[in-house]
Amino acid sequence: MAHRYGQFNCLLKWLVTYTLLVITNTSSATDTKEDEAPSFYGNRTIAIEITQPTKQDIQFQRRSIAPAITGDDTNRSLSPNTEFHHPHIIVPVKADTVKNTLDLNRNEMLLAKKAFYYFERNWQETTGLVDSVQGYPHTTMWDIASVLAATISAEGLGIIALDQSHQRIELLLETLATLPLYDNRLPNREYNTRTAQPSGRYSTSPSKGNGWSALDIGRLLLWLDITRRYHPEHQKKIEHIKKRWALDASIKDTNLYGELKTGSTVKYRQEGRLGYLQYAATGFKLSGFDVSNAFDKGDTLTVNVDGIDLLADNRNLPYFTSDPYVLYAIEIGQNNAWWDQLDPLFTLQKQKSNKEQSLWIFAEDALNRAPWFSYNNIFIYGKSWLSTAPGGKTIENPQIFSNKVGFGFSVLFPDDPFSQILSEAVISHSLAHRSIPTGIYQNGGPNTAYNINTNSLILAALWYKHRHYRPLIEQGTVSARP
Repeated sequence: MAHRYGQFNCLLKWLVTYTLLVITNTSSATDTKEDEAPSFYGNRTIAIEITQPTKQDIQFQRRSIAPAITGDDTNRSLSPNTEFHHPHIIVPVKADTVKNTLDLNRNEMLLAKKAFYYFERNWQETTGLVDSVQGYPHTTMWDIASVLAATISAEGLGIIALDQSHQRIELLLETLATLPLYDNRLPNREYNTRTAQPSGRYSTSPSKGNGWSALDIGRLLLWLDITRRYHPEHQKKIEHIKKRWALDASIKDTNLYGELKTGSTVKYRQEGRLGYLQYAATGFKLSGFDVSNAFDKGDTLTVNVDGIDLLADNRNLPYFTSDPYVLYAIEIGQNNAWWDQLDPLFTLQKQKSNKEQSLWIFAEDALNRAPWFSYNNIFIYGKSWLSTAPGGKTIENPQIFSNKVGFGFSVLFPDDPFSQILSEAVISHSLAHRSIPTGIYQNGGPNTAYNINTNSLILAALWYKHRHYRPLIEQGTVSARP
């Protein structure tokens, strides 16, 4: 116990200095000129090349990625540093929002409002879709799940009223029910948020796109299931959507499969790696599909990172981040499954932060500069703490702290002193911003690629805490309704 709090006090000493550095860097962020304009699509849908010791047959790894757009959302007159107050001042949320709840403090409620501001600013009123990255009017099925998560979480926190939540969900579901489908089977990998038409490669061809991502669809199925639990009035529409989609095409040999069209070639291959695969497969399982092979342990090996044993995927493209483990715990709940590595990942990153005397929380995230997206890998191809672009190239000055996953960890381990440091760091990173920025680079500079997944996960994490740390899928006596 003494050692545990000794680490805590040690971390607190440099957190003050770290916070001042972050605020200074954030204040000058708008003066930084980006070196290169963003690539709006390029090779960012599925990474199919990566430097590796032995060449292997390329397989799908995971979901579609919408690239980041540069631009800062800072507005200090609307969001001054003095807006945040002492974290122990309690301000109740909207009266009777939910039963058996914990009150969030003032800083947390302000953080929630900042997170929802992203959705207010980037919501498309004709389709109900939300831009995946600020300034980039495109989205994926993964991102649409984030819209549902943010909307229901904001309702549960009392930020929006029931009727507003109902209307937004209704419009979004109507859009999903009428999406032009790739090959008339499944949603395309990417859509324009303003028109709800396929975007990206081959979007105007007879195929209506370039394929589907089983991982994206799996996450959306999970959130459609959560949505119908809190909004049963939408259950018929949700069932209609699922029946319209040829979901069984995403499953082969009880595993997840995606399809990618490249020129005259159509590739149908297994999709998903350890962590991401099991998370997405749970969405299909909730819809009644047999995805048992997705939970098989055969494609894993044990690796040691800084003295801590972890499981890694031994197939190609084995991106390894904290994201699926944090998402699963908040949305579904830990179940002591063999693949669940939430506990050792938290311990590892706490240990790494103490060793480096700076916060290290690795996750996948959009970037506000080339290459516009990063997998910050705990371990990949024999190397630990390696940040790579979707094509596999190592990133210089990588993001070492993810606001969304850092905050997610803080609510999942509320009794650990390190969690207080994480939550206060995210609050400090957000001081000068209208919505939550993405993270912090190794040189201390802010990553201001404002995006849907950062702000959605922070809303979901706050609702999880408000629900007395109950997974979001468990409705019980805890309702999103006022």
